[in-house]
Amino acid sequence: MSSENERNEFRQNQAVPKIVLYAQSGMNDFVFNIPFSVFQTTYRNHPLFDLKICSDDSKDVITALGASIPVHGGLDLTEEADIIVIAGWRNIEEAPTPELSAHLQKAVQRGAHITALCYGTYALAYTGLLDGRTAATHWLAEDDFVRRFPKIYLDTNRLYAENGNFLTSAGAAGGLDCCLYLIRKIHGATVANDLARTLVAAPHREGGQAQFIHRPVERRTADDKINHLLDELRQNLATSYRLDDLAKKLAVSRRTFIRHFSQATGMNFGEWLTTERLWQVQDLLENTDLPIERIAEQSGFGSAANLRLQFKAKFKINPNAWRKVFGR
Repeated sequence: MSSENERNEFRQNQAVPKIVLYAQSGMNDFVFNIPFSVFQTTYRNHPLFDLKICSDDSKDVITALGASIPVHGGLDLTEEADIIVIAGWRNIEEAPTPELSAHLQKAVQRGAHITALCYGTYALAYTGLLDGRTAATHWLAEDDFVRRFPKIYLDTNRLYAENGNFLTSAGAAGGLDCCLYLIRKIHGATVANDLARTLVAAPHREGGQAQFIHRPVERRTADDKINHLLDELRQNLATSYRLDDLAKKLAVSRRTFIRHFSQATGMNFGEWLTTERLWQVQDLLENTDLPIERIAEQSGFGSAANLRLQFKAKFKINPNAWRKVFGR
């Protein structure tokens, strides 16, 4: 379909989806303001959505930064919504009220779609609606989310994830990606792309959420021998290692070394070494002008081809693209 035909089709389509955006006192301003702004946007003087704001008690809410958000009504507004949006969640240890959970359950039963941005995924997760499904949320909550909701498959590398009638996203900027995806799905690529240009945003970002995860603080294990070995290995990542040699170095058998290393780090040796090498690659990409071939040698990947393969598998983006985004 040509762009002009898409625009004509949009102008002829008078019905617009009804979106109800849930507002919660103490919510994150940035996360909420993205759908609040984007879903009120007009395209060629036509509204993209019929947007209403609801709260638990029909009363206006105060955000984390003290802004007052006027609402249109209570949770009963969700009963006629085509799409319900939960933008963030003020406390990941707090389950939604029984009333909100019941309204979400009823909405799903009648076929409504639910979009949850950032920690808003927690609200859905507590209801059980995401059990057996794939979801996304902010990578900072990965360990907590996986422990708290073992029946949900959390994909921490996705900027947003769609599964059935549910659409969930990563952090605040990931929420924008998610909103643009929803507009593209409902109104077509031309509308979504034109809106993205107006916002000076990418219609679709390359890579996933994994590219934004910062290097964790080096943790000390309970095994002093392993700690000493890890420190030594980090200083010599370009070296090739054999398990037999490492076991001999610690004066233990190969089997004992494998068991102790896994218990201490939570990973097998190959996984740990690849992860550490990738952190070093990130550092070299961001803080040096070294060519990829030289970085591959210094980090222990040997060849540029192998480095690109391992890097793309982990971060869903190639090293050169990473350098363009994060380099000095």
